[in-house]
Amino acid sequence: MKKHTDEKPHMCHICLKAFRTVSLLRNHVNTHTGTKPYKCGECEMAFVTSGELSRHRRYKHTLEKPFKCSHCNYRSVEASKLKRHIRSHTGERPYTCSLCAYASRDTYKLKRHMVTHSGEKPFECGLCKARFTQAGTLKFHVLHKHGENVPKYQCPRCNTSVARKGDLRIHLRNLHSYVEVPFKCNYCDGAFHERYAFRQHKKTHRNEKRFRCDQCNYACKQVCETVGV
Repeated sequence: MKKHTDEKPHMCHICLKAFRTVSLLRNHVNTHTGTKPYKCGECEMAFVTSGELSRHRRYKHTLEKPFKCSHCNYRSVEASKLKRHIRSHTGERPYTCSLCAYASRDTYKLKRHMVTHSGEKPFECGLCKARFTQAGTLKFHVLHKHGENVPKYQCPRCNTSVARKGDLRIHLRNLHSYVEVPFKCNYCDGAFHERYAFRQHKKTHRNEKRFRCDQCNYACKQVCETVGV
């Protein structure tokens, strides 16, 4: 019976990288040689691994999303994306910055954050050559400084407008999609199946003075303000 070990006896003869199994080694060697043995039956694309072929078929042909979130209606093509999405429900942030208190749900956002420490500015505006540390900052710059040259996609559900169609898709999914388990208001009995509606509702409580003195008409926002000094 094979046991789970860290042993990697199969070594690549080109770069000397080692692998646990022969199949992993074979896939790796294919990246050196350019061999793509896994061919798509519905188009001309070919891939190094069977996993890459499966992802391609789901994204381009079957549109299957087999990985379903148990908290909401989110579905994903890849298990890794579902795992990252579930952290938006649990609040888990396993990837931490070694230089400050920042923590992230995924490695991509941590890498993007680390650039703020190094001072590197890899994102350049194609219109004025200004450089930025993050792609999001560049998009904001282009939208507000060169807005006349950028297509704007208006959200059909709120006043948000974005520069890319993909960003609009993400906005609609994150803010306006139906959530099976409702968001519950901490201040009243309100419950909402849409994140945007929940956020808008919370604003109605922003200036409420819910804590009243039991000896006079004084009211305030925080309970500590009603306590005498």
